[in-house]
Amino acid sequence: MIGYDVRRLTALLITVAACALALAPGASAAATSCAQPQWVAAWAGVPSDASPGTDISDLFSPSGDVKGTVSNATVRAMLTPTFGGSSVRVHLSNRFGTGPVTFTKTAIAKQAEGAAIAAKAVPVTFGGAASVTVPAGKDVVSEATAFSYKAFDNIAVSTYVSGDAGKPTEHYTARQTSYLTANGGGDHTGDQAAGAFTQHTTTRPFVTGLDVRAKAAAVVTFGDSITDGYQGQGPAGVPETKEGIDANGRWPDVLAKRLRAAGLPLAVANAGISGNRVLRDGAEGGNRDTYGPAGVKRLDLDAIQQSGVKTVILLEGINDLGQSPQADSAAVIAGYTDLITRLHQAGLRVVQGTLTPTGGTNNDYDSATTQAKRNEINAWIRTKSPADAIVDFDAAVRDPSDPTRINPAYDGGDHLHFNLAGYKKMGEAVSLAQLGAPKCPAAKLSVRVTPRRVNAVYGRSTTVRVRVRLGGKPVRGARVRLGNRRATTNASGVARLRVRLHKGGVRTIVVRAPGGLTKRVHVRVRLVKQPERSA
Repeated sequence: MIGYDVRRLTALLITVAACALALAPGASAAATSCAQPQWVAAWAGVPSDASPGTDISDLFSPSGDVKGTVSNATVRAMLTPTFGGSSVRVHLSNRFGTGPVTFTKTAIAKQAEGAAIAAKAVPVTFGGAASVTVPAGKDVVSEATAFSYKAFDNIAVSTYVSGDAGKPTEHYTARQTSYLTANGGGDHTGDQAAGAFTQHTTTRPFVTGLDVRAKAAAVVTFGDSITDGYQGQGPAGVPETKEGIDANGRWPDVLAKRLRAAGLPLAVANAGISGNRVLRDGAEGGNRDTYGPAGVKRLDLDAIQQSGVKTVILLEGINDLGQSPQADSAAVIAGYTDLITRLHQAGLRVVQGTLTPTGGTNNDYDSATTQAKRNEINAWIRTKSPADAIVDFDAAVRDPSDPTRINPAYDGGDHLHFNLAGYKKMGEAVSLAQLGAPKCPAAKLSVRVTPRRVNAVYGRSTTVRVRVRLGGKPVRGARVRLGNRRATTNASGVARLRVRLHKGGVRTIVVRAPGGLTKRVHVRVRLVKQPERSA
């Protein structure tokens, strides 16, 4: 055991489990404070499409995995939340389905390696039932599930679809590998081993969000492929570069890690969709349906109705300029004004990002007309945007010798997207002070040990009682350790350690509450001689 000075007690912020039910899409209002725990979007992979067409993106994932139907099969979707806790809700979507989908069984666990999970999966329920049927065009949110994890743990959400769901509603550019059984494979939501999951994909079927109960709020990053973290090979940007898959190197991930390091009570939920436009749906103009609904259409579901949202970072519009039919700068600016007005009406703070360079793409993104429009839009963002703050992504990543181009150190290869260093630079460009972090009083963990001075007989067992409370309320499930003896607190927040002591002095009791809050309490042990037996 590592020794600690008695004055150095560790107190970290945790999340308190709470039971609550939320069925139907988007049921949260804007968060203005976090004096009390609330549901917070700790992760999002918003739905983009269900691949109904015959474009190559409807047939294959960005990595070239074949995209098929899901029928009597299990999907194991991987995600990495940006805020930890011990009570969660899972979001599932059939938003782009053509018929109802029955999620017969759903479970959550920490990922081990590949499709394997590290421990027994925890069942997720909906209205007290394991199974839920979601109509076409709808989403569903589970009830509260007790599940402890830390920020940036890789999490597996497994869901068994008993019927034929057709092609699943998905997030097309996940940049993270998920797994499926073959059709007809049945229910494998509880499998710890990876054997049944014979297929993989870098889209993410069905699973679109994870909420955590926390004294915190959420930042939603609303945008296109640059927010989605896409890394495309040059010159066409297809297929995606494998370098950043499963690396969680998107600029919102970088921002989330900075927030955790700073101890600010803000989660980050990524609402980027690759190819997305402010004004037009993905398929308009002969483009891909995987590009998702227009930003002005999806704002409510993907941003305003995210759980516990306080701030939205808006970075979108370059596809309006580069895709057919090309919008003029005035139309894009009008779209921005509409988005920002609606976000403000919802009580949210808005941070707007400038459009990043596109020079060298050798297509409509790099025409003289597009460059002029981009410059005009960026000038408006810097000087006239009604947003509460701006982040100058363009200045952060452009080539000093040619401002129309990405700095070669940050260029992902297609001159439109970024490598991991470029996304890191973008994530570092955001001022944390602009995000409006709520002021959250730290919950205090108190540990009372009885007795604090233990008079023990050498070699004989003695009982130490440990009571754990958070903010004056009992903590159930806290793990208590003294030496090699362990116990767990009951519903009253009490654990009893039956220990056999062989030496006196100061001993350390370690208490670890759900969510990661740890405290060490020192007790003084005095050994007394064993009474002599009577003759």
